[in-house]
Amino acid sequence: MIEDVDNQVATLKELARKVAETPHAAAETPSVATAVGKVAKERVARRKVPYTMAVTSGKGGVGKTLVSVNLAIAFARQGLKVLVIDADLGLANIDVVLGLTPQYTIQDVLDGGMSLSEVAITGPMGITILPAASGVAELSTLSETQRLSLMDHIDNWNDDFDVVLVDTGAGISSTVRFFVLAVERITVVATPDPASITDAYALMKVMFTNHRISRFDLLVNQAKSEQEAREVYRTLYRVADKFLNIGLKYCGYIPYATHLSQAVRKQKPVTELFPESEATASFDKLSTNLLEMWGENRQNDGLMTFFWRRLLEEDKDASPQSPES
Repeated sequence: MIEDVDNQVATLKELARKVAETPHAAAETPSVATAVGKVAKERVARRKVPYTMAVTSGKGGVGKTLVSVNLAIAFARQGLKVLVIDADLGLANIDVVLGLTPQYTIQDVLDGGMSLSEVAITGPMGITILPAASGVAELSTLSETQRLSLMDHIDNWNDDFDVVLVDTGAGISSTVRFFVLAVERITVVATPDPASITDAYALMKVMFTNHRISRFDLLVNQAKSEQEAREVYRTLYRVADKFLNIGLKYCGYIPYATHLSQAVRKQKPVTELFPESEATASFDKLSTNLLEMWGENRQNDGLMTFFWRRLLEEDKDASPQSPES
């Protein structure tokens, strides 16, 4: 049950907070003017646990998967090693967006026959992708056993990723909430469409009310201008601040562009097909913004505790004990 997952968050909260306060978890943010690739690598080099983020939305059709794929490639362009987890387990679409044909999926891992490294495939710019199954209804709601199994597989995957992007399903199902609870930062994707704004608020409300999550990043997709994107942010910020008392940060926007739809039809990322386009520039800017936000001192909400919790425990064992312990 998702309540069990939430209880584990509470149990590991103090551990995650201690790890977040150590030097490797609070690296200083260098100037953006320095060499981008080197800076990006330095930002994550001091950190044993990868930066993890969920790209999620309250409503389908907002371009969440396109954001996940192109943002992952933007990180890779900065010299980072990136893992993308297709967490829309029963309705996989990352492989479709990229024109890939994976032989195996996360379902093969959950069935007990394969490891994550055997299932993972390589995408553009060397990003690693964990593909999900398509048309498998039972995977849309994972059992507690399946959740624990998947957590153990990810936790014991010995690879040196710098950034992990989790492309969740849309909505507020228990499986979506499970993946959102398993990461450090939550990026909510919304468009200027009023229905999308309403559903984005509903998602944050559920996560705050049921799971005490109080910090979110907002990415506005399909905006005609930054002015329109910031108006979407201000609308959500005012309502969330008044009724939920949560922290909502604006991390950027992706413009409405024909290059994006052309890339979708050709099953190629826009960052690869149109490297000089406005859309590609916006993803590069977004990746830089997120790296800067990650470089800031953070207060941890008890997140970043499920994926790679083994490494967190190792850090705890290796840290000096306080006089009172």
